[in-house]
Amino acid sequence: MSQPDSSLELNIDFRERHTSDLKSTWKEAPRQWGHSLHKLAPYVGGFPPALAHYFIQRFSSPGDTIMDPFCGGGTAPLEGALHGRQTIANDAFTYAYILAAAKCNPMETATFDRYLREKVTEAENIDNKGMSLLDNDDLRVFYSDYTLDQILRLREVLRDDESRESRYLKAVMCGILHGPSEMFLSLQTKDTYAGSVNYVKEYAEEHNLKKPEVDIHPKATRKQEIVTKDQIPSDLGDRTRVLQGDARELDVKDESVDLILTSPPYMRVLDYTWNNWIRLWWLNEDRKKERNNLDLTSDVAKYRSFMRDCVEEMYRVLRDDGIAVLVVGDVKKDLAGGPRTLNTAGYIAKEALEHTGFDVHEVIEDDYNVDNRGYVVFNQLKYDYEKEEKEDKAKVPIDRCLILKKGNPDVPGDPDINWEQTEFA
Repeated sequence: MSQPDSSLELNIDFRERHTSDLKSTWKEAPRQWGHSLHKLAPYVGGFPPALAHYFIQRFSSPGDTIMDPFCGGGTAPLEGALHGRQTIANDAFTYAYILAAAKCNPMETATFDRYLREKVTEAENIDNKGMSLLDNDDLRVFYSDYTLDQILRLREVLRDDESRESRYLKAVMCGILHGPSEMFLSLQTKDTYAGSVNYVKEYAEEHNLKKPEVDIHPKATRKQEIVTKDQIPSDLGDRTRVLQGDARELDVKDESVDLILTSPPYMRVLDYTWNNWIRLWWLNEDRKKERNNLDLTSDVAKYRSFMRDCVEEMYRVLRDDGIAVLVVGDVKKDLAGGPRTLNTAGYIAKEALEHTGFDVHEVIEDDYNVDNRGYVVFNQLKYDYEKEEKEDKAKVPIDRCLILKKGNPDVPGDPDINWEQTEFA
């Protein structure tokens, strides 16, 4: 008889509340709530700006320092900076780093237009006869030769440019590379996440989609107009620090952070590199190398060990009487004894209790069905799952917001947020 897996043991109790028990929650925010900068480019699996806003308002004050060690698309640091907080963002994933840095240090439209025109003109002078710069023929499934040639030329111009301006333009391009409308450079795909080549071919044939011959300049200009529609504080970039590195070894001083707000990995439910393979190509990054830099393990013991190191690092950088909020979903796994739903937040809480001085303040359950998020569908496309197989694959029944406290903070009650009126500091 096989021995039980000790890594699955979870014998702790903590206070749990449902979002319906709260005075005001992110679920009350209007659809598409949030500053226009949040729309710079898609980031699969991130939490909504309204959720970040709720916890920032509840657990911090203007002037406080907020950190997100798994910043993804930069939602939490941008939201914090927009409302007068100092913010630190970190992620090991290059696309996340580029996107978060661009959002938190945007370009003014006139400056962006001049830079865009300069780089497009420079790209036009690149010798690309016969599309010699193309190193991925799969891209011809998404783009006409006319448009792909422009993308290739601009990619070459920006290849070794690490300036703030180049980083911002790269992020803008990530926001228009492919998607389901005419605002994108590709044929109209089902979603903004990169599907497999075979799937896109079949989808295009089924819907009689054509690869458009479009120019980069008007598409990028339109994206800039959209993301700068709302007021942007003039010192936004001065309020943010964006890092690329391992969440277990943060380049952050001891006890220098007032609030940690983050969403750790979900035990290989999501492969960020696959959903963004075209964007990684655009950024001249090797997908396999990127994937090796991320924690994508499905092994519970390895995941717990990884998160143990992460919460120890969070404890180090958090000030006494500080709060850490970790948003993570349950994971359904097929085990020897049958399917089992694993309480990921519970595992993280146990590691925090056993290996740091953290205490659990409470856990907020959010029944937003993560299984309906686009990233689950597109990860399934990678493996060409059959319909019946899809129903049994990894599902995330519920999100949990794990709230840890260091010391004895004066934990405020639920904030009363007017979601119809938001001012930026």
